[in-house]
Amino acid sequence: MSRGPCAVPWPWPSPGSPGLYTGHPAAILVAAPTAQNVAMLDARGDYRARLGILLTLTLVLSLSALTGTIGGNHVLTATLLMGVFGLLAGVWRHLSGDYGPNFALTSGLLYFLALTSPGDWAHAGTLFLATGLAGLVGIVIQLSGWFVRPQHPLRYAVAETWVAASDLITAMRRENDDGQPIVSDIGEKEGALRSTVDRTLQAITATAHQPGLAQHFDDTAQLAARVATRTTALYSALEAIESRPGFAAISPTVDSTLRSLVNALRSAAVTIITHRPGQFIALQVRLRRAADLLQVLDARLAALSPADAELAQVRHMLAQLTALLPQVRTNLQETVDHGEPQAGFALRLPELGGMSMRALGAWLNPSAQLDWTLVRYTLRVTVVLMFAVAIYKGFDIPRGHWIGFTSLVVLQPDYGATRQKLGQRLLGTFTGSILASLLLWLKLPVAGAIFGASVMAFCFAYFVRRRYWLAIFFVTIMIVLMGEASSSVHLDLPIARSLSNLAGGVLALVAALLFWPQWEQEQSPQILATALRTNRAYLEAVAAHFRRGERFIGSAVLTKRAAERANSQASASLQRLVSEPARVQRGEQRNLERIATLTTYNQRLTRAIGVLAQHLNPNAGSPIPSLEAPTEKIAQRLESLAQSLETGQRPAPIPPLDIPTPTGPTTDHVLIYRQLRKIITEIDALALAEETKPDSPE
Repeated sequence: MSRGPCAVPWPWPSPGSPGLYTGHPAAILVAAPTAQNVAMLDARGDYRARLGILLTLTLVLSLSALTGTIGGNHVLTATLLMGVFGLLAGVWRHLSGDYGPNFALTSGLLYFLALTSPGDWAHAGTLFLATGLAGLVGIVIQLSGWFVRPQHPLRYAVAETWVAASDLITAMRRENDDGQPIVSDIGEKEGALRSTVDRTLQAITATAHQPGLAQHFDDTAQLAARVATRTTALYSALEAIESRPGFAAISPTVDSTLRSLVNALRSAAVTIITHRPGQFIALQVRLRRAADLLQVLDARLAALSPADAELAQVRHMLAQLTALLPQVRTNLQETVDHGEPQAGFALRLPELGGMSMRALGAWLNPSAQLDWTLVRYTLRVTVVLMFAVAIYKGFDIPRGHWIGFTSLVVLQPDYGATRQKLGQRLLGTFTGSILASLLLWLKLPVAGAIFGASVMAFCFAYFVRRRYWLAIFFVTIMIVLMGEASSSVHLDLPIARSLSNLAGGVLALVAALLFWPQWEQEQSPQILATALRTNRAYLEAVAAHFRRGERFIGSAVLTKRAAERANSQASASLQRLVSEPARVQRGEQRNLERIATLTTYNQRLTRAIGVLAQHLNPNAGSPIPSLEAPTEKIAQRLESLAQSLETGQRPAPIPPLDIPTPTGPTTDHVLIYRQLRKIITEIDALALAEETKPDSPE
């Protein structure tokens, strides 16, 4: 098939096809993906804020289609405008971590699609209008879901914190309900819970209407975090006695207890969303079962060795967790009281707040300082996209717009994520192309092709956040079926798309490897040092609360959140480090193992401090000033380790720390000092891992 300079690398609708009813068949190129992406956007917050976000996305996509149509007439203008979109991709990511990547990808997609149909201002206006109308269709689809399944925006957000807490507890189980082993990913789930709680509290803070209800939701979200924290403390205490004789006999009881807690927390999430008395009754039953199993577990632990201090620590954590369950019941009872039982479909959407700039702008949360990793990414993606467009338009490559779009999708701020994205996209594209090629031989009728494309679109939307390669598999088939529905297509469509995806992916990978890379092995020591210092601040805050006889509130809670957030960043850094190419790592396998060990030990240190913090509330009103001196020594050792990571020098030898228990202590004081010694043990392990650095390469 011959193509002129402005030929469209897409199967045009044949006479009599649905695309010609409007008189503008090119509108198919931009309308379908616009409606799909707007309808798929996971908008959060107040309903009016959600509507504002969706309208903003629709306007951005309409302008992208208009710009691509006008700029596509010349290679130079198309390339320069692509540079503008590359810069905007970084700006979107800076303005909003939640919606920025989606805005960048969808606006880039519409620009690339519009490049395939260049024209004058009248044609551009037509595509602008088609994109806007398609966006409104996507908004209507989202609105219809809100009416059929009404969700109070903050209720849904708060419920997510309970689901995230239940996911964390699920990760503590050793096997699932079918008896299959569970791969422990506690660190990942802790980070997910922290992110969810932070996002929820930010949404609550941005809402000024109904302060009493907002305070209730704040308390409810914090309660989910406390349940997760105390369960984590219990899990850490249980790890210390796993090797004891007789523990294997009570291990099934531990698993049953954790499973009952998971069910109770998920039931709490459903109760928060529906606020129905029937759901609350089910929650009460599950809370009662969890409390009973905690009591059974306590009795079996007491039978092992009543005088054992380690077992006393576990039983203390059990008591702390058990005491929290009645608070869950009371809080969720208030949730039911705050709402009215719903019968059938709601006649109106529940309101939370008025139209305010604060509520509408809550989704914009740019960081206070520029992230230089993001700046590098922005420059890198701008250069790559301009090069891809220049090649596509300059050589008139059939369906070459997929080269640039694949580069935009695959190219990530770090090399490891780029390589992973490339592998998933190529796998999905090539496997989807094989099946799509077979479907072309069937010569499906128009109705069958449209139905099949709709099914593939549903599968893409379902899997895009679960199995990315599978989502690409379905969207590849969808594109072929859409082309078959509008005109007769041949094998050149899946083949050309596969080759363009391969070219774009390789271009992105080369760019991540050569254009201003920022290798993780240079950053990971600093990230780990920051995590150690947040643990030091966490420990100092807990010790200060003990010294004043205060509860686990205020600075102790804030520093705990900071420590968990720093742990999540350290874990993400380790994953990026593992994905870096071997030539960059220079064969330093021992260095990689050292970073992985330090990251794990630091997470264990956070949990050990969390166990210590659980003793604050029972000792409220009884100051313990004797903790100040040992805590200061521990803090000094943590600072020494952090400085060693930053400078690359071996830490100065520090004599072993010994914390004697004061004379005449209470039972609680004995447990507190035993936990301090466990913290010192974790720090000793950290120091040993840091001191055994790999030798520098010759």
